[in-house]
Amino acid sequence: MIGSFNTLAERMRQSLGFAGDEVANLRQEMTQRSGASLLRRKRSKVAALAVVVGVFAAVIDLPLPIEDMYRAVRAEMRSRPAPNDIVMIAIDEKTMNANGRNLPDRLQDSQVVDRLIAAGVDRVVFDRAHADPETPASDAKFAQTLARHKGKVWLGFTPTVDVGFQTLEELRPLPEFSRSARLAAMNGRANLFGLSVIFPTSVELHESTFPSISTVLSGYSGPSRSYRPDAAFDPLTVPSYSYTDILHGRIAAENLRGKNVVIGQAFFGSNDYFFMPFRPNTRVPGAYFHVLGAHTLKRGTPLDLMWYPAMVIAALAVAFQIANRRRSSHAMWYAAAGLLSVGFVLDEININMDVMPALMAMGVAAIGFQRINRKYYSNDVDAMTTTAISSDRTNDQNDVYALKIANLAEFSEDWSAREIGEFVNTLIAYVKGPGEVGDVAFERDILVWFAPRMEDFDLQRHADGLALMLKTAISYELQSSNGSPALGIDTNHELPVALRIKKAMQASEEAATRGMRFIVNDAAHLEARNNRLELIRVLEKGLRERSIGVAYQPKIDLASGRIVGAETLIRWRPDGGDHVSPQDLVLAAEASDRINELTLLVMQKALIDAKQAIALDPRFKLAVNMSAKSLSDTHLLFDIMTLLGRYDFPPENLTLELTETAKLEDHRIAPQIAALKARGISLSIDDFGTGESNLEYIETLPSSELKIDKRFVQHMATSEESRAVVRATIEIAHSLGKTVVAEGVEDLSVAATLRAMGCDQAQGYLFSPAIAMPELLAMMGGGRTAIYG
Repeated sequence: MIGSFNTLAERMRQSLGFAGDEVANLRQEMTQRSGASLLRRKRSKVAALAVVVGVFAAVIDLPLPIEDMYRAVRAEMRSRPAPNDIVMIAIDEKTMNANGRNLPDRLQDSQVVDRLIAAGVDRVVFDRAHADPETPASDAKFAQTLARHKGKVWLGFTPTVDVGFQTLEELRPLPEFSRSARLAAMNGRANLFGLSVIFPTSVELHESTFPSISTVLSGYSGPSRSYRPDAAFDPLTVPSYSYTDILHGRIAAENLRGKNVVIGQAFFGSNDYFFMPFRPNTRVPGAYFHVLGAHTLKRGTPLDLMWYPAMVIAALAVAFQIANRRRSSHAMWYAAAGLLSVGFVLDEININMDVMPALMAMGVAAIGFQRINRKYYSNDVDAMTTTAISSDRTNDQNDVYALKIANLAEFSEDWSAREIGEFVNTLIAYVKGPGEVGDVAFERDILVWFAPRMEDFDLQRHADGLALMLKTAISYELQSSNGSPALGIDTNHELPVALRIKKAMQASEEAATRGMRFIVNDAAHLEARNNRLELIRVLEKGLRERSIGVAYQPKIDLASGRIVGAETLIRWRPDGGDHVSPQDLVLAAEASDRINELTLLVMQKALIDAKQAIALDPRFKLAVNMSAKSLSDTHLLFDIMTLLGRYDFPPENLTLELTETAKLEDHRIAPQIAALKARGISLSIDDFGTGESNLEYIETLPSSELKIDKRFVQHMATSEESRAVVRATIEIAHSLGKTVVAEGVEDLSVAATLRAMGCDQAQGYLFSPAIAMPELLAMMGGGRTAIYG
């Protein structure tokens, strides 16, 4: 198949006069407009966002619990017995029971130290501070013992430490003890959920540097570091003896000779305990972690690379994916697997590297790339969809081609996905050959591409020849004469590319249906499909079927954050398609003299829905927009009052928002407004600051509410002029007794400024977009404040 297409492609180049250099030049001109370029731009934005998310997550330690959990997984998989050169002397339950549930006193500590030194222990480290005095005799005895064994005993201490909003004061041995004993820092820090512990190798105290307990036990002499003890050393295998057994000489000296010991609490009532991941019922005393830390330090100087190298690797993998024209994400999968695997090696050489922020970045990138792939790539074929080559811009240099392969689905029923992909990609390679230098997209059974613009005669000749050659080649490969290709070509260069693609595809469908080799969709064809008439047709259908949808944007009381009402907005997707612009729909309704029907249909739906809101809050105000033409209709008041009576809706809960394009020169409008006000219906001046508004407008119109246009509100953060306009409008409206509503509020700082200015209410995306009534009721029923909680 590939050979047949390549041969035909070469013939086409020759027959249409495209030499190799000319094709190369054309391709170079199209590069910047290609779908691949679009994909690179889209992927670059996703990549930048992904890296920012990863870096931000790393800075705030967002994935720290997951990181610690993965460290615990690695430690569990690397689990090994602890070496036996460091011994734990445990103040355990046996000791506490023998001591009447009291901690050992200084006299007992003195005896234990003497026995340990006599047994040949190299270093004795207390995981206790001995900070409080006991009896003079016991303190003096302990001081003498420390002096006798000077240089072999370390007492614990902790510096002043800030833990959240709490400050833990310094804890250190009594001065008489410090003169003979050395000091070792006991402090460490447990991460969130206690999944890992971090120790320092040394601590500053009163301008002096002291080692940590793990440093003393290991004999570490390297630079100062913070590190995590390697939890691969099983704490349950640390050689341990009961304090009371040492005290009474029950442990043979050969079990202790030449070793370092740490004396710490291990009884059940102690608060110095940690739970090991994957061993939920195992409580490990904190002193054991000093032993694990010592074994970790014996391997060498710990090094914390933090998250930087992993993030660089992730960025490189994402960058590779940006440059890759295909949708495969193998590079990121390989990078992720490598980062997950390298931790096992680094753990063995005391190097820590946080990988979760990088994996998070690659995860965000993978999700973004997947969404791009779904949008811009065909499902079964590694080829771009028409979305990838679409654009809202015009292209007067190229014609748009669409090639439909009739009955392709029928012929490919017995093909594998790989065979279908090979056929389509070979076909793509062929249609690129004759000079169509951009990317070729595939959707359903249609190929779409751009080709250099031609005069009518040349275009007809080119299209006829291309269709004929494609028919010959495809029929030969499919072994059927029914697989005829049909071309649709759009030459309306003044239209956006996206629309031209649709027109070309429609033309190819029509050509296939009519059995034609090609159809050219030119300006005359488009004129027959007038967009305005189509919109009017859609409007008429929506009115007839009463299918036009509405949504409600909450109005928020700025003083309390409470929802006090909502504006009714048209939100309609005819037949489940794209949303219709409410502004365009209103213009079409006015042009077709259907504006009253549209207004009353919207009001009817709103009144039905809003009854539920009034049941929750009797003060709830429903706002419905009205146009100038609606106000000029003498039957409008009767129709509105009829609807209010039909649905038993209180008139005082209804507000009509009047756009400022409604001029008051029409004498039929003023009586209508007065009649509405007389029946309790409130009026609001919508979009103040635009259209025909002026100070006389708000003074003479009997309205109770004024809405500041969103263009002023949204510029408040950057424009002093906008802030001045908003402030002045609020002051003038309040002086006239009107409630002020700010539209288009999108950030909290603007809301706070409006509140400080005395603005009464606000609406905008900060609080909520236009939503369905059930969602609005949920917000109201939940007692939720929109701003402050």
